[in-house]
Amino acid sequence: MTPPTLSLSLRTVPLLLAALLASCGGGSEDSGGASSNTPYQGTLLNGTNCTVRYYAQSQPSQRAGTDPLYLTQWYLKNTGRLTGYSGLAAGEDLQVENVWASGLRGENIRVAVVDDALEVTHQDLAPNVVEGASYNYVSDGSWQRGSPWPLPCTSNQTHGTAVGGVVAARDSNGLGGRGVAPRASLVGYNALANDLDSEVLDALVRDQGKNHIYNNSWGAEDDGHFNTPASRSAQVGTILNGLRNGRNGLGSIYTFAGGNGGANGDYSVLDGNVSMLGVIPVCGTNAAGKRAPYSEPGPNLIVCAPSSDMGQAKGSSLPDVTTTTLQNQYTAKFNGTSAATPMISGVIALMLQANPNLTWRDVPLVLARSARQVDPTNAGWTSYGGYHYNHEYGFGVANATAAVQLARSWQSVGGSSTQKQCGPFTTRVNAPIPEADAVATNPVRKSQAEAFRKALIEAGNRIDYNQAATNGLSSTVSVPESCQITHIEHIEVTLTTSNADGSDEHPSAGDLHITLQSPLGSVSTLSVPHPCQLPTDNGSMQIGPCQGLQNYPFGVRRHLEEPVAQGSNRNWALSTTDRVAGETGRLKDWSITFYGR
Repeated sequence: MTPPTLSLSLRTVPLLLAALLASCGGGSEDSGGASSNTPYQGTLLNGTNCTVRYYAQSQPSQRAGTDPLYLTQWYLKNTGRLTGYSGLAAGEDLQVENVWASGLRGENIRVAVVDDALEVTHQDLAPNVVEGASYNYVSDGSWQRGSPWPLPCTSNQTHGTAVGGVVAARDSNGLGGRGVAPRASLVGYNALANDLDSEVLDALVRDQGKNHIYNNSWGAEDDGHFNTPASRSAQVGTILNGLRNGRNGLGSIYTFAGGNGGANGDYSVLDGNVSMLGVIPVCGTNAAGKRAPYSEPGPNLIVCAPSSDMGQAKGSSLPDVTTTTLQNQYTAKFNGTSAATPMISGVIALMLQANPNLTWRDVPLVLARSARQVDPTNAGWTSYGGYHYNHEYGFGVANATAAVQLARSWQSVGGSSTQKQCGPFTTRVNAPIPEADAVATNPVRKSQAEAFRKALIEAGNRIDYNQAATNGLSSTVSVPESCQITHIEHIEVTLTTSNADGSDEHPSAGDLHITLQSPLGSVSTLSVPHPCQLPTDNGSMQIGPCQGLQNYPFGVRRHLEEPVAQGSNRNWALSTTDRVAGETGRLKDWSITFYGR
């Protein structure tokens, strides 16, 4: 796997540090409450080499009271008005208040925060933290690997604590704000702290019989490359393990950030972490009900959640997300798809409380069916079979009230054992990809790079995601009649391209416009012309050729609930066009695999 990098949120959350002492504690198994087995008063809970240290104190008594920051949490209830901001649209929120009023707040649903750290001692998180169930992956003096204290070590490890607060900050305790599922149980895994693939994979299946949801507000670099995880086979195997065995066979739920490179032309499906079977990629909208500029489009997206716009640091008049940060403090500057993802984890927690028998296959279907269409004037919306889809929004913004209502009556489609798989069906093409309708010319000098970057971003923004690529290379796969999937749940399309003579990889695969068309005529845009970034020796970034389109797997959800065949038509068509002059290549082969029922 590509070394995990945290999303926009990590880089922009301000550090509101207070005193170095923090309370310890936790909740009883899945229910919250004061810890009965805390360390001795004054015990150092994290490492001696840490710049931020935590010491055990007695757990403060919980009190009742109004959450003072709740009125700033517009994504929970958006009235259209918030002091200091403008442009909010009333009702552009998660529609969650009715769920709470019905008595559901996430009780007995356990969410694992897989991140850089989690301040399990935070006064607004500790009542929901499961005692002794978190896991620390770092060894430093008294802070031993395996301890239940995955605490921040440095002042920039704020990300996981912010995520945890969005999911399950405690409600009605007179402190801060509240989470989407404010009585859900929390565990923390600081698996990103050491930047080791093995630890991330371990965290994704840790305690899989007890954890319900694994929140992953991280992903590959937002650099435009076709980012297949270096350990993809291991990651796929780990996720499949969770789907088959998690929650006693119902399957673990994996939420992932959809990516924050949208303003730079990056595309969500180019991140292999969010293209896999069984993961729920999350996109972000702003308080006006529009796609956040950083949120990456893609045919892999399932659902969005409200988040920031561009972030206050970039001058947006719209608010960010208010949540917990280090040393019992709070921030109003959390943002990115990092913030949207735990909102979906919270909504799923409410769904699972309403119907604990939902499988990992049921959850995305319920989210998709109940999602709220936003930005209705956007021309990218298509409708079919009771669903609406947009490459910018997936199936829409999560509607907690509708999702919980649907979850209550949902007839399960089953788990891993009953899901059908057809394929892969492979076709050998080995033909040149023609240049057509060029939008730019590959630069030959560094001075041309910025103009090239802007031209590609503009070209990508003009693409009609619902139209097949024209004037290019077309190839079809005819799915055999033995494939009887009538309701698609996931598609994997694998492509291999090469340079012009077929001896190496495509010199700049980001030049390509690639689409998949179903027998029903619906189109998934797999890739659009876009720039790529390359690191330099001095740590800066420069525009370079996009690479990685060799046996790259595109995970597609846009065809959810479609049949594999429409009558006698069993042809799925791939169209590929090179939209940038210079540096041509060949399509060597492609395959398609279907999952569903």
